[in-house]
Amino acid sequence: MNEEKKRILIIEDDEEMCSLLRDFFEEEGFEIDSVSNGSEAFRILVREIFDIVITDIRMPGLTGLDILPGIRKLQPKTSIIVITAFGSEEVQRKAMERGANSYIEKPLHFIELKRKIHELISLKSERREGQ
Repeated sequence: MNEEKKRILIIEDDEEMCSLLRDFFEEEGFEIDSVSNGSEAFRILVREIFDIVITDIRMPGLTGLDILPGIRKLQPKTSIIVITAFGSEEVQRKAMERGANSYIEKPLHFIELKRKIHELISLKSERREGQ
């Protein structure tokens, strides 16, 4: 039986960035859903399970930092990557404290992002096998 596609939820209000991420990960063989804000993210996260959530920090309404604890509570096993164009050590610290597994500053280097995602999926698989 072939392994099911890994699912990624992209939370990004910049349509162009969202489209770039979607296209990149679909070409890599992932199943992608995307939303443009935190409220939409919660609506989908209560219904569907994802392997990875990629969230921007600066968005209208709920920010990426605001939604991290809720994502972690709804899907404790899901890996969360925070991306931002407005990074700092303080923002990174807050993101990690609130449940992010990884933090990447824009401009994104897609090779780095791909490596990070495969790393997080491998860690998740190892944890599952080690139970």
